[in-house]
Order: sequence, then structure tokens, then C-alpha cells
Amino acid sequence: MNDFINVLQEFAFNLAIAILPVIAGFVVAALNALTKKWLADLENAKPKLYWFIDNAVELAVRAAEQSHLAGFIDDKKAYAVKIAQDYLDAEGWEEIDVSLLEAAVEAEVLKQFPKEEEGEE
Repeated sequence: MNDFINVLQEFAFNLAIAILPVIAGFVVAALNALTKKWLADLENAKPKLYWFIDNAVELAVRAAEQSHLAGFIDDKKAYAVKIAQDYLDAEGWEEIDVSLLEAAVEAEVLKQFPKEEEGEE
């Protein structure tokens, strides 16, 4: 009976290891799609706010990358979110949800630093 349970546990563990990358890919794709939809809705509803968010996130991601390369920071995402939030707060847009700003930062990272397709070099 113990051998059967061990085999079952090993199978479940290996199945989880095989499935997790697929699930992670779906989560990233869903996050990217939700971010694009949120930004498109925002662009239609509040063009000026969309412009501020777009510029704040673009500059924040660049600043985080440069600060990390210079050795000033370790957590690029947290730094980029803070810079973008500080910029938006200074411009009077304090109502921006931080989780949505984090998603915008993630989308901007993918835009500025696209991953190469496998086989391309």
C-alpha cells in the first residue's frame, strides 16, 4: 500500500512540474490582455490620464533598468512602480490603483524588452 502511495505522490509531483509552466504562460497572457484592455478603456475614457500613465510607466521602466545596471537598486519592478506612482501623484492623478500600475509596468517591460522567439539568434 505504501508503494502505491509513493508512486501516486511521485506521479502527482511530476504532473505538477509539467503543468506549472503552461499555467504560468496562461497567467502572463491573461495579465497582458487585461492590461491592454484596461489601457484601451482608459484611453477612450480619459485620454489625458492615459497619456500620463503611458509616459510615467515608460520613463519609470527605463529609469529602473538603468538604476539596476548601475547597481543602485535590486528590485526593478518595485522601483519602477514607485517612480511611476510618484510622478502621477505629482501630476494630480492619485486615484490610480497600484495593482493596475504594476500591470502597466509589466506590459511596458514586455514592450521595451521583448523576448526573442526560440530558434532566432
